[in-house]
Amino acid sequence: MARVLVTGATGLIGRAAVAALAAQGHQLWAMSRRGSALPGATPVACDLTDPTARKHAVAHAEADTLLHLAWLTGPARWHGAENLDWVRHSLGLVQDFAAIGGRRVVAAGSCAEYDWSAGTFSEATPLRPATAYGAAKAATGLALCGAAPALGLSLAWARMFFVFGPGEPRGRLFGDLIQGLAAGETVACTDGRQRRDFLHVDDLGRALSLLCDAEDLTGAVNVGHGDPVEVRQLIGELARQLHAENRVLLGARPRAAGDPDLLAADVTRLRAALGFRPRLSWPEAVTAVLRAEEVL
Repeated sequence: MARVLVTGATGLIGRAAVAALAAQGHQLWAMSRRGSALPGATPVACDLTDPTARKHAVAHAEADTLLHLAWLTGPARWHGAENLDWVRHSLGLVQDFAAIGGRRVVAAGSCAEYDWSAGTFSEATPLRPATAYGAAKAATGLALCGAAPALGLSLAWARMFFVFGPGEPRGRLFGDLIQGLAAGETVACTDGRQRRDFLHVDDLGRALSLLCDAEDLTGAVNVGHGDPVEVRQLIGELARQLHAENRVLLGARPRAAGDPDLLAADVTRLRAALGFRPRLSWPEAVTAVLRAEEVL
C-alpha cells in the first residue's frame, strides 16, 4: 500500500483518480486549493503557487507517490501566458517531493504537446504544440523526464487525450450538450466528422492509478482509449438516450480553421506494460455520464 499525494484532486480527473486509488487500498492525501473532502482521502488545503505553503504541505503528507494533476484552469488555459507559471510550479512541486524522499511521480501531460498533423500519435511522435498550454506541458514533461534520475525519482509523464465525464461546464462538448438538451434547448454543433480518442474519466482514473503502481514504467506514456470515434456518433448517442435527436443541429456551426480530421492515441505502450483496456464502451460511457448527471 502506497502513500499517495494527489494534486488537483477535486477536478474532474482528480476525483476519478482518487476513487480508483482508494479502491486499490492506497493511503491518500487529496490536495486542492480549498482542501475539500473526498471519500477515502485526507484533505490537504494548499495553494501550489505559494512555494512556502507547497513545501509544508508536501512535507506534512510524507507521501512516497505523487500524482500531479493540478494546472491552470479557466479561459486562459489554452493561450494564456500563465501557463508559464505552471511550468515553474510543477517543477518546484516535484523538487519538493524529491527532497522529502519521494519515489514515484505520475504527472499529467497532454496530447496537445504533439504535432497534430500526425493523426495517430505514439510516444515517439514529434512534439509541435500549437498552443501555450501544449508548449508549457511539453516543456514540463521534457524537464521532469530528463531530471528524474538525478532527483532519485521514477517518473511517468501521462499524455492524456480526450477525457469526458459528469459535471462538465458549458464550453465543453458534454457540458453544452447535456445542459442545453436537458433545458429543452436546441444545440448547434459542427458536422462532427472529426474522429477523436475519447475516454471516460473513470477509465482514465483507473489507468492513472495503475501508473502510480508501475515504478518500472517511466517517461512519456499515452493514456487514451485507442479506438477513436466520430464526434457525431458520440453526439448522436447522447441525444438518442435523452430522446432529443431533433434538437441537435449537426453542421450548424463551422469547424475551427485547421481542425484535424483525426486525433488518436497509440496506446501500445500502456497496454503492453499495464494490460490496461477501458472497461466502458463509448455508448456505455455516455450512459454512465447521463446517469451521474441524473438526466437519464
